Amino acid sequence: MASSRTAALQLRLLAVAALCGLCLFPKTFVARRGIVSLERSFRAPHLRAWPNPSRRKIGSCVQVSRVAMDGISPQYVEHIVAARELMKAEGVECLLVTKTPTFFWLTGGRCYVPTIEESGPAQLFVDQEKAVVVTTSIEGNKMRTQECLGFEVKEAAWAGLPGTMDAIITELVAGRSVETDTDSLEAKLDELMVDLTDHDVAAYRALGKDIGEALAEAARSVCVGDSEYKVAGITHACYNKRGIDLVMIAVAHDERISWDRHPLPRLGVGTELKKVCMIATCGRRKGLICSLSRLVCFGEVPAELRTIHDVCMQVDAEINLATVPGKSADELYHVIVKAYTDRGYGEQILQHHQGGLIGYKCRHWIAQPGGQQVIKAGRAYAWNPTIAGKTIGTKSEDTIYVNNNGSMEVLTNSPDWPMVDVKTGDGRTMSRPDILVK
Repeated sequence: MASSRTAALQLRLLAVAALCGLCLFPKTFVARRGIVSLERSFRAPHLRAWPNPSRRKIGSCVQVSRVAMDGISPQYVEHIVAARELMKAEGVECLLVTKTPTFFWLTGGRCYVPTIEESGPAQLFVDQEKAVVVTTSIEGNKMRTQECLGFEVKEAAWAGLPGTMDAIITELVAGRSVETDTDSLEAKLDELMVDLTDHDVAAYRALGKDIGEALAEAARSVCVGDSEYKVAGITHACYNKRGIDLVMIAVAHDERISWDRHPLPRLGVGTELKKVCMIATCGRRKGLICSLSRLVCFGEVPAELRTIHDVCMQVDAEINLATVPGKSADELYHVIVKAYTDRGYGEQILQHHQGGLIGYKCRHWIAQPGGQQVIKAGRAYAWNPTIAGKTIGTKSEDTIYVNNNGSMEVLTNSPDWPMVDVKTGDGRTMSRPDILVK
């Protein structure tokens, strides 16, 4: 009798706790007492607003929400909860995720087969109760055991597509309203995915460390006579062996660096490396993207390259140190304009965009005149000042993270790379990557 009264009391306490946003029992205790089903029935109504969306926590206080998603990484549980809260606030009953960045953000999985596609043969259905990957019988096992661990996966016969997948989605929707991530929620989902949680930041730091090492390894491996395509292949190999997909690679040799700002690699006569190689990249792992560029020179650095790279590093330091919470895209654009102009290179702002917010896209926005976007803590940014000289060009680029206290850290440092402590106009100092001389 006493044990039954205790159990009943526990049930009542748990119900009240769930409704009030509290967690009285750790998950292990709840599971041992056999009341997981009740915990599942109260799916965190208290999660309608976080005090700081850039630091959404998954811990004991949101255990009610986690139990329904056992087996899914806490990083993606956080994201699903955030998406559900947005849906609730916007009156959206069902969400169908079709775009690669949103799918990555919610699952960490690759939904595509050919990398050139904006979407692929896997979609994610989300409502307040379920998060289900809907795909074809060709992809089902891969999605279940490799790409989207912990998620329920429903498979459609490939013969009869797209009708076979549509039928599964129709069954999941069950007559309710449904929106895709290309409809009214698109911009708000984009805002959610760039607010990085603690788990996101840990993943970003690990990616930044690996990608900085990968590009340094690639740069040290190139040789005089290599074609731009060969350099691209070397870079791919260095990234891929660390589990990083190159979603953008630009390679230019010598004079081409001065006249091609997005130099897709080429093959054939005239593409061979003579003295200077620039490699610019965007690398992705589980959806998160880092951007960085490096230059290599064989022999003494030409005088023009030395001059313009020094200026480029200074512009890079100015914009990175100006990336503080509250600054607008317009203000940062004019920081860059001033940095170029003060050093005698004002025309360079017109030759190429200068970067902006990064995350699950190579750039979620770029700084432009009149831009209303605002720098926020808990987000990542990548600036990419470039200068074209008469005979050579250069670029300075890394990915940074703005911490909650407003401080900035570089995520993509390359080990043992030559660095220069660059002074800004207001006397501050930032270390920037120099040219590697071989």
